[in-house]
Amino acid sequence: MTYTHVVFVGHHKERLMESITGFRKFPIHRVTLVIGDDDSTGERISKKVANSVRKELARLFEVSIVRVDKRDIMKAASQVVDLVEKERESGYECILNMSGSLRTFAIAAYIAGCLTQCPMITSIPRYDEEDREVGVEEIIELPPVPVHFPKKDQAELLDAIAESSGYLEDLIVGLSPEVKDMPDEFAKERSRLAHHLKKIEEMGFVTREKIGKNVMFTLSPLGKIIRKVRGGLG
Repeated sequence: MTYTHVVFVGHHKERLMESITGFRKFPIHRVTLVIGDDDSTGERISKKVANSVRKELARLFEVSIVRVDKRDIMKAASQVVDLVEKERESGYECILNMSGSLRTFAIAAYIAGCLTQCPMITSIPRYDEEDREVGVEEIIELPPVPVHFPKKDQAELLDAIAESSGYLEDLIVGLSPEVKDMPDEFAKERSRLAHHLKKIEEMGFVTREKIGKNVMFTLSPLGKIIRKVRGGLG
């Protein structure tokens, strides 16, 4: 298996370079540098760092630069998941490198890594006696937090919520149209779906809202990402 090294770029070029060239556990074919999609002063610095890193690595790897949302962590995580899935479709696995990233990037990358089950790394900087950063002391792999993925019935329910109004009655009819005119069967299906809805709400995949006498369910940002990665994980 060949890997794409996905590097989240901050303001520390030397740390990034050492973390990229120093981590040799997996064979790397290409490098993707991730920067923010805004034009703030800090992001302009990151862009300069990314361009400099790309120039130096171009003789060793195929290098590209992509932009993701720097402020909305769940949106950024979703964009990173998209990047990982695109690489997998091209035959590459990904390593997510948070060695020099900004905090929001690191959080988004870690969420995406846990959901996609990609290897994740960061580095511990080394400092001299005057507290100046002089390199990398150690590159460490980050353990993922276990994620409870939805079971088959729950996954189908997430799809139904995404593709309908989200009202419980509409979900029942959409998933089991044959019970529409069968009061007893409709009640059983309502009870079954209510059970699964409670579970996926507890897992953080959906939110509920009471509207009059009805209850409407909506996918949470995490639920939207879970729908993306579910197919790739089998």
